[in-house]
Amino acid sequence: MGRIFETHERLPSREENRFLPPVVSFEDFVERKTAHQQLAFTEFTGDLKKSPSDSRSYRLIRLHNGLVAMVVHDEEESKACASLDVNVGSLADPFELQGLAHFCEHLLFMGTKKYPAENEYNAYLSAHGGYANAYTDLEDTCYFFEVTYDALEGALDRFSQFFIDPLFTADCTDREVRAVDSEHKKNIQNDMWRKYQLEKELSSPQHPFSMFATGSQDTLSGAAQRLGVDLRERLLDFHAKYYSADIMRLVVVGRDSLDQLTEWVVSRFSGIRSKGMTKPLFKGHPLTPREMGTLIRMQSIREKRSLDLIFSMPDMKPYFGTKPTHYLGSLLGHEGRGSILSLLRKRGWATSLVAGRSPTSAEGFDMFKVSVSLTESGLDHYEDVIRAIFAYIQLLRAQPPQKWFHDELRRIGEIEYRFMEKFEAVALASRLANVMQNRYLTPSRILSDEVIFDEFDSDLIEWVQGFLAPDNVRIMLAARELPVEFDRTEPHYGIKYRVDPIPEQLKQDIRGKLVFDELQLPEPNRFIPDNLEVKYTKQKDRMPAEAPTLLKLTEGLELWFKPDDRFFLPRGNVRLLLETPRAYESPLNSVLNQLFVMIIKDSLTEITYDAEIAGLWFEIRSTVEGILVHIDGFNDKLMRLLRTLVETLRTFRVDATQFEVFSHEVRKKLDNARHAEPHSHVQTNTGFMNQAVMWRYMDKLAAFELVTQERLQLFINTLFDQTRLQMLVLGNFDEQDALDASDMVKSLLNCQPLPEYARRVSRATLHDPGVFVHHDRMPEDGNLNSCVDLSVFTGLMADRRNRVLLDLVSLIMKEPFFDQLRTKEQLGYITYSTERKYTGGYMSLCLLVQSESNPSYVRMRIEKFIRGFRQRLVDMSESSFAGYVNSLRVNLEERLKNMFEESGRLWRAINMGFYEFDRIPTDISTLMQLTQADVVAFWDKFVNRDTASEYKALAATIWSTKITQPTEAQLEQYPACVIALAGCLEHDGAVGLSYEDISSFVHKELPSISAGDSTARAEEEALEALLAKYLGKVNGDDEQVAKALAKIRDAASYVRTAISMAR
Repeated sequence: MGRIFETHERLPSREENRFLPPVVSFEDFVERKTAHQQLAFTEFTGDLKKSPSDSRSYRLIRLHNGLVAMVVHDEEESKACASLDVNVGSLADPFELQGLAHFCEHLLFMGTKKYPAENEYNAYLSAHGGYANAYTDLEDTCYFFEVTYDALEGALDRFSQFFIDPLFTADCTDREVRAVDSEHKKNIQNDMWRKYQLEKELSSPQHPFSMFATGSQDTLSGAAQRLGVDLRERLLDFHAKYYSADIMRLVVVGRDSLDQLTEWVVSRFSGIRSKGMTKPLFKGHPLTPREMGTLIRMQSIREKRSLDLIFSMPDMKPYFGTKPTHYLGSLLGHEGRGSILSLLRKRGWATSLVAGRSPTSAEGFDMFKVSVSLTESGLDHYEDVIRAIFAYIQLLRAQPPQKWFHDELRRIGEIEYRFMEKFEAVALASRLANVMQNRYLTPSRILSDEVIFDEFDSDLIEWVQGFLAPDNVRIMLAARELPVEFDRTEPHYGIKYRVDPIPEQLKQDIRGKLVFDELQLPEPNRFIPDNLEVKYTKQKDRMPAEAPTLLKLTEGLELWFKPDDRFFLPRGNVRLLLETPRAYESPLNSVLNQLFVMIIKDSLTEITYDAEIAGLWFEIRSTVEGILVHIDGFNDKLMRLLRTLVETLRTFRVDATQFEVFSHEVRKKLDNARHAEPHSHVQTNTGFMNQAVMWRYMDKLAAFELVTQERLQLFINTLFDQTRLQMLVLGNFDEQDALDASDMVKSLLNCQPLPEYARRVSRATLHDPGVFVHHDRMPEDGNLNSCVDLSVFTGLMADRRNRVLLDLVSLIMKEPFFDQLRTKEQLGYITYSTERKYTGGYMSLCLLVQSESNPSYVRMRIEKFIRGFRQRLVDMSESSFAGYVNSLRVNLEERLKNMFEESGRLWRAINMGFYEFDRIPTDISTLMQLTQADVVAFWDKFVNRDTASEYKALAATIWSTKITQPTEAQLEQYPACVIALAGCLEHDGAVGLSYEDISSFVHKELPSISAGDSTARAEEEALEALLAKYLGKVNGDDEQVAKALAKIRDAASYVRTAISMAR
């Protein structure tokens, strides 16, 4: 039926590769029984070697069906979660049904024998403040969820059943094919997905890496129909073959004790069948000698120029301890003085370079990739860029591997792990579940795998380095405009490309001796922290302060300080807003500010790269208020970095090369905004109509012709003449440190204070009562999707009670909206409801759907959902309402996990100008007083069009160029139901009826259909009446007409629904 890919019958041995470590055994696991039900399992008794700063407790167990699980106790965690990784992915797809593994991931959530309702799982999670998601990779399919801590047992019971008795019902099967197809179509214009698919398309046809992984209607139901097979049956076969407990890894994080978590895991997941299998390990490599030595040139969608050098390597997973690819990637991807990127930047050829193990690797094969973002000049000199990269590789190979550099990486890793900050539990669970699939990784390295290095191994590094050879590379060059004729088209994304041998002269050059005098190995890192002393210790029974202290408030300075009384780590976080109205007073100034920040960051790279490697993260960002400087990391040398950043901002001089390169980059970024997804465009339009001042990409593009080097320098010279400093210092500092930092910044800036009257205050638009509809057209032709963003306004943000009510309504609505419009109606892959809050203005309930369907039809479906939702609020049981209130309470009570989060919370309160440091306890107090009647009253006051005295709504729509958009006159003349029905007919391929024809049908023929008939019979009669009208306009024998009729008569046809709405 298709191509068969060969698999290995055994793992590689040390005789074949002397560097290969042994496969992990389960010798250190001992027999145990659960505390309550006395269920058998085994437990790892060795040391998991968790970080000294990690407050969580861990237990590694193995069930008797082969499933390995990590249970994690966190008494401070308000959310619980689980992640299960199945060690099979798209590489296991049958050739004739590509995308089947991804399709299985989609369909697995749609009901089980124990819980047959298709939305039972998501409804349970949503009612308890949670969510679920999943992803399919080459060799993994990972499922995960998050829920309030007190709902974990019920979530685990539902979750486990997907791997024991999933239903895969026929009805859901048909609908989820459309969901997979919609997901693929939203990626068609995405250059990242396009490049990845071309890499796969041009790999060895004898390896499954070459297949199309996402899947589509054509490769799933279409392929099944052509083959005469039942897609659902093939899906059941796939699940039965590969979903075995032996290749599953589970992580559960919760507030419950390790014993209780263990009890739940053993009792729920022991029922997964063991098939005594390991994952398929495929023979060969995606990149054989036939694929190497080639130059692939592809046309990108966006104004983007990239160069990728891809080297074939054996599997690197076994070398998790010595990390040879990390060592090589750190050198090739270095950004300091003497690096490849430093050379390329000075010549104006590149803006970024990343090197390391490719994420498109899997067990049995690896790839090492050097990726360069080219400038226009760099595209012209791409061969010289390649020469520079190989010159650095020659520099590395000309001397032994550098032990001092390895030791430096090791030292940084040890410091990071010792003082590791906590991150989200669901991210921890997903990462650990995937890490545990490495068959060579010892249990004692599971927690520290990403950061801890083993001893230096020069021989191993030299062996791996040997694969970075001129004869073992393929080159990909991507740009929107290339001076070649593309002679091939990739079938799934329509990518234009061509493949040639690497030019002969270039091939000779990279094989010969290459010398670039600027290239050298990096110098020792001076930003590695020396002083790791923690100034504060935890005091028993003393809670962390919720608010910072205002240390200084003058006309030009607002300084806030808070010592670290929560995490007790040698870390700090500083936020500094340089508030200057000039930064955003016009589209031109906004562009100049954006360009200034981009050039500044580039200029700082050689100095600051070491700081970032040593655990000091920083950001410089242009904002509506001015420029924001944000630094996070080890506090020892944080203020030194702050001085460097501010000093550079104040004294910067633009050189011609930088201006040439980055003015093109800003222009490219603005131009690329045209190619954003419809949901991004429609949200930009919504924001523009809700804020007093907002410059869109087209406003900035219109002003771009005025940008010159001289004008930019003048802008920089005067930008900080009058400035107000808003500053927050948090962490392992004392008050004097904060005062010294603010004095340093003031001294370096040497500016006049910004008067209070000159400050730019955020203002939101206040709307009149009514329904306002904004129609726009997608600015580029390639996207199949349109989008609708409906905002229903719900009062002012300053009203605390209404703010909490909006949060509660949004939580209650989230799952039903997704279930109805995404799962049941399959309107589009991107479907969600949420709340929006504009500083100083309105709040709104937002409902968004990105869809191939006509926006008028989608808007009517959203409005129909809203009309019917009131009854759901009225009918909700007391226990359900109490559950939603509890879920929102738990969400609000969620504890801060790290200093970055705490800084973000405090900064929002400061920067918004409300200083609501007590917002969370206040909101919780308000929430606990609300009743179900209050929620219904809120709905009736703001959302219910029949009862809201000042109903205010804004529907922003954006229309794909692939569908007919009505003119302004047609929108005024015909009601939405006529526009919607016309769009649904067009969507199903029935073109020929005018708006007037459809209006006549809706207003004259439709009402005359017998009202005495049953609803089903009346709808069928209405449908056939419309089709008769259509057939009177077209040739009924035409093949396309026949296809359109079949689609329209389908039970799930949008036309049927549109007729029903019109009736």
